[in-house]
Amino acid sequence: MRVSPPLRDNEQETSAQFAAPTRIRERSPYIDALRALAILRVYLLHALWLTWLPTVFPAMPVMFALAGYLTAVSLERGAPLRVVGSRLRRLLPPLWALAVVAVPLMILVGWRPSLPDVTWWVAPLRNPPSSEWGGPFSLGLWYIRAYLWLVLLSPPLWWAFRRWPAGALLTLATFAVVFASPLVELPVNPVTDVIWSTAAYGSCWLIGYARHTGLLDRVPLRWYVLGVGALALGAMMWLSDRGEDDQLGALVWGWAVVLLLMRARPRLDWLAQVPWLARLIRRINARAVTIYVWHLPVLWAAAALLNLAGLYAGKSTILGVGTVLLVAVVLALGWVEDLAARRRPSLLPPG
Repeated sequence: MRVSPPLRDNEQETSAQFAAPTRIRERSPYIDALRALAILRVYLLHALWLTWLPTVFPAMPVMFALAGYLTAVSLERGAPLRVVGSRLRRLLPPLWALAVVAVPLMILVGWRPSLPDVTWWVAPLRNPPSSEWGGPFSLGLWYIRAYLWLVLLSPPLWWAFRRWPAGALLTLATFAVVFASPLVELPVNPVTDVIWSTAAYGSCWLIGYARHTGLLDRVPLRWYVLGVGALALGAMMWLSDRGEDDQLGALVWGWAVVLLLMRARPRLDWLAQVPWLARLIRRINARAVTIYVWHLPVLWAAAALLNLAGLYAGKSTILGVGTVLLVAVVLALGWVEDLAARRRPSLLPPG
C-alpha cells in the first residue's frame, strides 16, 4: 500500500529531566527547540537526501506529538471551537500564500484545474493537486492535510482521551499498526490516505496529550525506559529485515523516539547563554508553516537556477542556494503568519 510518506502553549518546566508536569506558566524552550530541530531535519533531508536522517530523528512523528501537546494545552484553557478556529487560522493562511503563487504559475505552464482541484488548495481535506511541472509545490502538503484533519478531530479526541486515556491512545495505535501491517491491503485513494495518516500521526498527537495530562509521568521511570527500549529494539529489528522504508517499522521507531522526547522535561537554561541560537529558535517557530510549505519548491528552484546557469547542482550547492532563496521567501511572505497569529506584521518576528 502506497500512502503519504513517513517523512516523518506553554509550560513551566521543572528542573528534573523526568519530573511531573507543573501548572502552565511560560513558553517552554524545550518544546520550541524540538520543533525548530524537526523543521531543520525535514529541510536537510529534502536538500541532501541523507536516508539515515529519519532514523536518527523521525521529525514528522515529533512534529505531530508537539502539535498534540500544544493543542491539549489550548483545549484545557479554552472552548473547543475557539481552539480549532485559532489553529486553522494559524495553519491555512501560509498555505493560501503558497497557492496564490503556485496555482497561477501552474496554469501559465499548461495546467487546467477543475473547481474541486482549486478547492483543495483552499481547504486541504485531501492533498492539493498539481500539474507534473508543479509537483514540488504540492509534494509536501500531505503534512498540512494530516494536520488539518487532526485539528478538526482534536475536540472529540480530547474528550475521549480525558475519559479513557490509555484506551484512546492504544486504539489509534492499534489501527495504525493494522493498517501498516501486511494483514490489511487498503486500496490507494485519498480516503485511505486520510485514514492512515489520522491513525498513524494521530497516535503521536495523543502522545502529546499524554505529556500535557501527565499520563506519561505516571509510569515508573524504570518500566518506561524498558518499554521504550523494547519498542525501539523491535522497530530496528523489523527495519533491518524489511528495509528502512517499511511503514510499520518506521511507525514504531517514531513512537519510541516520541515517547522518549515527550517524557523528558529539560529546562535548557544554557540557551540563555547563547542568545543568537535562542533568537533563531524563536524565529523558526514563528515562521514554521511558511518554511515548511515553501522549502520543497525553493530547493527545486535552486536546482533549476543552477542548471540554467550551467553550474554544478550538487547537493551541498543546492543546500546553499536553496537556503538563501528560502530566507528571501520567508522575509517576503512570513508576515502572513504574523497576521494569522494576530501579531503586528514584521519582516522578522521578535527574537
